[in-house]
Amino acid sequence: MPLPARNAPCPCHSGRKAKACCEPILAGAPAATPEALMRSRYAAYACSHLAHLVRTTAPTSPHRGADPEAWRADLLAFCESTSFDGLEIRATSEEGDHGEVTFFATLTRGGQDVSFGERSRFVRQEGRWTYVDGEPVRR
Repeated sequence: MPLPARNAPCPCHSGRKAKACCEPILAGAPAATPEALMRSRYAAYACSHLAHLVRTTAPTSPHRGADPEAWRADLLAFCESTSFDGLEIRATSEEGDHGEVTFFATLTRGGQDVSFGERSRFVRQEGRWTYVDGEPVRR
């Protein structure tokens, strides 16, 4: 899926237009908060915006692929095989250069519900928030 039109609903399901939500972050602007980064990463998955996913994954993240080409191929396969049907932010916290976002993502793949919840950890480095890792949470 291509990036959303600026006046289209944002793929992060915020209810706002893309231009007033995730589009500037997808275009390279730094996210102001961990929640804004979380939403933009969800939108990036929904739009197969691999550059944003790679750019916003912390260098120390266990999710960063050792082989960049294989990692991008895996990300693309996940994006293209998954329908991103909803995002519910349940809690956010920020203390200095560390933040957390607890969310529930509604996803479908091959007609099957593959929804999940996570408490994601973020770190701000050189003024930019990046995703570190997360732990599963129950619905």
